[in-house]
Amino acid sequence: MWGEMGRHRKAGRFIEACLLCLLRTGSKHGYSLVEELQEFGFEQPLDISVVYRNLRSMEQRELVNSSWEESDYGPNKRVYEITKEGYRALDEWIGVLKDRKQRIERIIENYESSL
Repeated sequence: MWGEMGRHRKAGRFIEACLLCLLRTGSKHGYSLVEELQEFGFEQPLDISVVYRNLRSMEQRELVNSSWEESDYGPNKRVYEITKEGYRALDEWIGVLKDRKQRIERIIENYESSL
């Protein structure tokens, strides 16, 4: 019903909250974040450019910081960490998601009660 584009557009709206949630447990590099997004139902392979575009936007808005981590094995990696502003944004996201969850549950209850 929603189609492929609709599903990706809707998922893209929540990727910021998912990334902030993942980063609250510690700093991570982009590829690690891509893999861990599976936990939230993002289908693999996830377009990594979408993740990096979101991370770049989040960094510009000071929700995350990044730095280069040197590696003895392979290329250096950019590592991301959540900021105080990022924690505040995550708190706001959780409030929005809880509200949406309650609304969705009411719709489902209403539907199921009329069956």
